[in-house]
Amino acid sequence: MRHVLLMTEELATVTAVSAALETNGKLDPRDVCRDMGTLTSRLEREEIPAVLVDIDTQPQQMISAIEPLARRFGQTRFVVLSQKLDSSLLLEAMQAGARHYMIKQSVVSDLQGVLHRLCPPSAQSKRGGAVTILSAGGGCGATTIAVNLAAEIPLAGELPYPSSSLIVDFDQAYGSVGTYLGVDADYGVFDLLGRDGHLDAQLITSATVAQPGQPPAIVSVPRAHLGEAVYNPEARRVGQFLDACKIGHAWTIVDAARVSMPVAAALAGESDVTLLVMQLVLKDIRMAHAMLQSLVRTGVPAASVQLVVNRYRRRGSFISLDEAREAMKLTGSTELICLSNDYQPVCEAVNLGKPLAQVAPRSDFRKDLQKLAGKIVAAKGAGLPVGR
Repeated sequence: MRHVLLMTEELATVTAVSAALETNGKLDPRDVCRDMGTLTSRLEREEIPAVLVDIDTQPQQMISAIEPLARRFGQTRFVVLSQKLDSSLLLEAMQAGARHYMIKQSVVSDLQGVLHRLCPPSAQSKRGGAVTILSAGGGCGATTIAVNLAAEIPLAGELPYPSSSLIVDFDQAYGSVGTYLGVDADYGVFDLLGRDGHLDAQLITSATVAQPGQPPAIVSVPRAHLGEAVYNPEARRVGQFLDACKIGHAWTIVDAARVSMPVAAALAGESDVTLLVMQLVLKDIRMAHAMLQSLVRTGVPAASVQLVVNRYRRRGSFISLDEAREAMKLTGSTELICLSNDYQPVCEAVNLGKPLAQVAPRSDFRKDLQKLAGKIVAAKGAGLPVGR
């Protein structure tokens, strides 16, 4: 049976959904939620492919409640159930992140087909992991971390199916990933986000470029158009985009050093872990604290955001790790992952446009990244946040 949750107060709706699923087993009574609080708790505990939401009692309120859940649980498909077809409610439901609007009279005959289309078994079995990398300040080294993490993660553990990691560039201003790796394309991330229609794994594949020995990448925009008018994508489309990346790749690494907070929250909500990169300077510490608070306010679990101190020096830092923790009001159990200040090999790798694994495999920075990659892979396998 396709595992679904149903939120309704109507016995007739429970009966109809149970009848629709009868060929693969009846609806478990424990999978019927009476309110949004219960539904949210279930989604926090386990990954659910689809949720059916009965909106008849309070249509506007129910649809509004779907939106933050659709952003936060990007792997779940929300289906709205209603007694009648209302075009305005249908539009609002789609804008809130619902994937289908279903009339209750058609549940028995059509639900199985809808679930098969929205949650194909092959897509679920091939859904990979995602890491979003945000920056608390310019020049933090987010792109360097992204490129090298994309090279290290496939080496850190057995991949669930044959595919290397994919690196995605969200930097419209400088196209940092493309310029680092020396790749370009006819279209990139923001061309895909700006097009009409569904974003799927085939579109992602068509936009991917790679050179031998480098992780495959999707550039932000073609190099000829860098620095032109900035496109602000809908957060909902960003979540769909990253979800499509995860269907076709074991790991997707997103370099999102320069994005708006709604886009950052959409990416973080769809990622297994979000790395917030900073240096031990006051402006970065203040910004990292503000960004962390903002992400949590939008519904991103605090445990999924990992603070990373780049260019860390054990001696000579004006601000210590303990002082940074105190300034950001972090609990004692919150780990700050530190990446060594390893200037020469990192600069050599950037100048050559190659990962450190090829240029300086024994460098301290690469060793730190190997440990981080190992933590990310192990945490996903165990279903735990990184650093906990």
